[in-house]
Amino acid sequence: MNKTIDSTPPSIWRLAWPTTIANLLLASIGFIQIVMSSEYGSDATAAMTVSQRIFFLLQSALFGLSAGVSAIIARHIGANDKHKAGQAFQSAMLLSFALSILLAILCFIYAHPLTQWFGLSNETQALAVTLIRWICVFSPIYSINIIIAGSLRAGGDALHPLILAIVSSVGNGLGCYAFSTGSFGAPSLGVEGLVIGGVFGSVISLFFYVLMWRKNRLLLPFPKQTQYRKKTLTLIRIGMPSAIEQSFIQVGFLIFTIAVASYGVDVLAAYGLGLNVLTLLLITSLAFSMSGAVAVGQYLGRNEPEKAYQQGWAAWRICVIFMTVFGILFFLFNHQIAAWLTDDIVVQQYTAKFLIIVAFSMPLIATDFTIGGAIRGAGDTTYPLKVSLATMVLVRIVLPFVFISLDFSYLSLFLLTACDFLVKALFMTYYFRSKRWMHTKI
Repeated sequence: MNKTIDSTPPSIWRLAWPTTIANLLLASIGFIQIVMSSEYGSDATAAMTVSQRIFFLLQSALFGLSAGVSAIIARHIGANDKHKAGQAFQSAMLLSFALSILLAILCFIYAHPLTQWFGLSNETQALAVTLIRWICVFSPIYSINIIIAGSLRAGGDALHPLILAIVSSVGNGLGCYAFSTGSFGAPSLGVEGLVIGGVFGSVISLFFYVLMWRKNRLLLPFPKQTQYRKKTLTLIRIGMPSAIEQSFIQVGFLIFTIAVASYGVDVLAAYGLGLNVLTLLLITSLAFSMSGAVAVGQYLGRNEPEKAYQQGWAAWRICVIFMTVFGILFFLFNHQIAAWLTDDIVVQQYTAKFLIIVAFSMPLIATDFTIGGAIRGAGDTTYPLKVSLATMVLVRIVLPFVFISLDFSYLSLFLLTACDFLVKALFMTYYFRSKRWMHTKI
């Protein structure tokens, strides 16, 4: 018999600090890959940048699905129904596995046409295609890990995802080094080894996740009655708008990267390096976004909407402070950070300018992520989808190519990154203050 939960939902900070560390550890693998690829030249860095954009495109639907299942699980946990939370968890696992395989197959087949849009040299394009196809092979492993970690956090357990993120990141980091350099008896595969070795720890962590779940060692139980069809339909209704949103965001990023590539391989390499640094910062906002979403969902499950509203603002306040501090550091030390990322003087200059723009975007990023996360945590995934679609079309697709046709500087495209977060922050804040999201049914 499953025990009911009769405790107050965890605080934002209790959820956020382990999630921040876990996300930073996992994101550091992409950072390691892009930095180590720079040792093979700017062409290799450009190929890695393109492959990482495709990777995020593959995973975006799963991140969206994770947001949907997190809202459902948080609501069930808040209502003291652990068994239904376990059923939703199981449905999300199976659905994510099927979806990730389908997306990976499509991406593997069309890897070459996808890379043609970036205007890469034949050699660089061939390398990018190879990296993308390796990513497709490993994509289901990453996808299931995303769902498991997000689901456990939605139940209030941030410790197990942290432990397994440590295992995953350490294993992935060692794998990157071993397979790229030929260390520890592994084959020396160069840039390809950065991708092939980067899944080693994820396989280990996935094994332990599933083993503990089957033995009922996790917060979410392995359900005796699945109700797979009913839970999957609910998951699709709540999770698919968020999955579509995240997919379109990554499509927008992909098209935007194509626009950046028109300024040359050095600008593209700088954008890739700067984007990986930005990703490390986005991870902090994402942690507070997840924490706020869980708190909002659980308080709504307890029929305490005003406390849910307060938790959303609490997550925002803490996140703004953290991100502002990082923004100041980026502004003061942009040249030093750029020099640490690459030895290429030209790429350093481009990267430093991108980091300055990122520095001023920090409060906007914090607002978009935390307030938007609170809205999704309530189960309202439709409004964020509408906002993301509007900003993607305008800021990531239309304006970049308008600026290119008018011969604007590459800096105009870098500035659009800040504009994207500004527009979304304004609309998310307006909607959250309206409190209409409180009435979302799950």
